[in-house]
Amino acid sequence: MSTAPSTSPYAKILVHTMPEQSASRRDRSSSQAIHRRPSMVQGHALESLGHAIEYVYDSRVYRNSGELSPSDVEAVQVLMRLSREVFVECREVAPARTGLKLFLHKLWPERTAA
Repeated sequence: MSTAPSTSPYAKILVHTMPEQSASRRDRSSSQAIHRRPSMVQGHALESLGHAIEYVYDSRVYRNSGELSPSDVEAVQVLMRLSREVFVECREVAPARTGLKLFLHKLWPERTAA
């Protein structure tokens, strides 16, 4: 198996854009991470989809000497899209520091909680 990068147009996995975001999520700065807490079922689904993506990609690249066929690329993209959909459905959790800032701001409204 060659270690040289592939020049095949099918070797690239395209990641589709995320679904439309709510207004509150659009207002955040891009540096703020979105923290999500999956349920047990969602966590298992994310884990299984991740393993499936790795399996399809690794087995097809090894079998085809570093090349992915169009159907292999499509299979990986479908699994990635499903994984993103499960992730987006997970409950969003605010970081603890955000709650602390709001609490301190309510106590001392004249000060800016940094």
